[in-house]
Amino acid sequence: MTPRTWAGVAAAAAVTLSVLAAPAAGADPASPSLETVPVTVDASNQSGWWNPLAVVGGTTYFAYNVTANTGRHQVHLAARAADGAWTTGCLRTSAGACADFLDDNGHNQPSIVVDGSGQIHAFVSMHHEPWHYFRSTVAGDVTSLVDVSAEMPDQGAAISYPVTAPGANGDAWLMVRVGADPQGRRDGVLYHYTPATGTWTREAVIASAVGYSFYADDLTVDDSGRVHILWEWGPWPAGPYRHLGSYVVYDPATKVFRDVAGTALTAPVRPTDPGATVWRTFAPGETVNTVSPDAPAVQTAKMAIAGGQLVGVSYRYAEQGSTAFDVHWATWSGTGWTDQTLIDTHALGGGIDTIAAVDATRSGSETRVYAVLSMPDCGTARSQVVMLSSTGSAWSATAIGAPVSGQQRLRAATAADGGDVLYLSAPEKGTLTYGRVPRTGTTSTATVADVVAGIRGDSGGQNLARTGTATATSQLRADTGPERAIDGVCTDASRWISSTTDAHPVYTVAWAQAQPLELVRVRSGYSVGDPALSVLRDFRVEVRTAAGWTPIGSFTGNTATTVTANAGGATADAVRLVIQTPSASTTNVARVYEVEAIAATP
Repeated sequence: MTPRTWAGVAAAAAVTLSVLAAPAAGADPASPSLETVPVTVDASNQSGWWNPLAVVGGTTYFAYNVTANTGRHQVHLAARAADGAWTTGCLRTSAGACADFLDDNGHNQPSIVVDGSGQIHAFVSMHHEPWHYFRSTVAGDVTSLVDVSAEMPDQGAAISYPVTAPGANGDAWLMVRVGADPQGRRDGVLYHYTPATGTWTREAVIASAVGYSFYADDLTVDDSGRVHILWEWGPWPAGPYRHLGSYVVYDPATKVFRDVAGTALTAPVRPTDPGATVWRTFAPGETVNTVSPDAPAVQTAKMAIAGGQLVGVSYRYAEQGSTAFDVHWATWSGTGWTDQTLIDTHALGGGIDTIAAVDATRSGSETRVYAVLSMPDCGTARSQVVMLSSTGSAWSATAIGAPVSGQQRLRAATAADGGDVLYLSAPEKGTLTYGRVPRTGTTSTATVADVVAGIRGDSGGQNLARTGTATATSQLRADTGPERAIDGVCTDASRWISSTTDAHPVYTVAWAQAQPLELVRVRSGYSVGDPALSVLRDFRVEVRTAAGWTPIGSFTGNTATTVTANAGGATADAVRLVIQTPSASTTNVARVYEVEAIAATP
């Protein structure tokens, strides 16, 4: 995604009303820098298709959901000025109140675009329902957006998945899905905004077919004004797993759609049309109605455009028999589509998956793909944003920020200096992060496997506890024995739980041969209620060396579900937990999901 800079817009966007905060001093300019936006987002602030990010001159705009009443949200905008000051405002009804909408994860999210006059356009929270369209009354002012839905064409239509893009001449473009359910289809439709007249018009029906639904992915306008369009086909009326990833280019001057090879297409485009429209064809046995969780499927895609040409498509794809989505990179060779797997979840192992959040950018000779890795972590998940970069055929990986408990969603845009601006949402935590990733500095030599090791929090050494024998001073029931905490299963049904009469329980696991240890990780708690009350409260971690039992970590007043003690390479054949206070819950017992003793790697 590459935004445009318009003369005069930066000045208009400099209007700053209620300044919230300025960022801390920047990090090394050659490194990714992250800044928490001073807002709290709703749990519904997550999607794969959306465009909640715009960069205009030195100003960055974020759109995001914030909590309203139960099951509802408001949509707010935040603007970050060049000096780092943030300004925020809500989208308002004609009566002046902050508008609110039903929560609907993956559907009711915002997309924005800023036109050449500095007006901000927001299309929000529409899932097969009439237009929700807001526009600023003061150029660049995020506090001035009001409801102007009645101005849109096709009133009463069932609208979903608004994806936006700035045009080449100060105009703006919009792609949505429009329901045509009486005909058994849901179409992709393109709209155009002309600042001189202040009006949106229907430009064209992009794609349509009976029995199919259009799923918008990405929209980019190049310097010549041609509109690059990316989407997936799904079954009519809807489905979570999609197929036939597709790409076309629309020329407003000639009103003609063309495929990547330049062949003119008859509009609207059909999934069965010949040519080079489809970049991910059906696998053997796959159809548009293939919706099984372990069947082949596409889910979420973004593209990079440079010099008016497609650089490539980043997308998530699940192979036959897999429920995990890999990240792929599709390119046009001049004669056919080629495909490369950038993140192979099966090869990474350990429950690694990706989240429906990808993007792609290009500046100079460097191509970047952004994705989010996910790993199960005792009833929840840890996620990590990763950037894959390439200046040729090889790709390197860079972790963006630290792993986060819960999922993350993202968008990326390239600023005028070639660096990328990131929009990072962690909806379960309620945080929104502004990121900058410059194109300067030393190129990473790390791999995705290295990033995964960072998510796991170790160097990938063997978990020696899995090879050992566990004992404990007590257990609550027959099905809560000590062996449960070394079985590699992190569920409530697979925990060691001490007896209610054991005030100071001790848990021990020993293995056959002493080996150097990197760390000991302890996972404890209960998925029901406040986890801070059910985790191990006060305890000591010890390892058994040739000199006897040696403490490597002590925890007092602990409230974390996962804690780590650094073993420092100590050669040991056992680890034990010496517990002073089992928990802070009414039923004062120790509840341990897993004890992991990670061997040091050479």
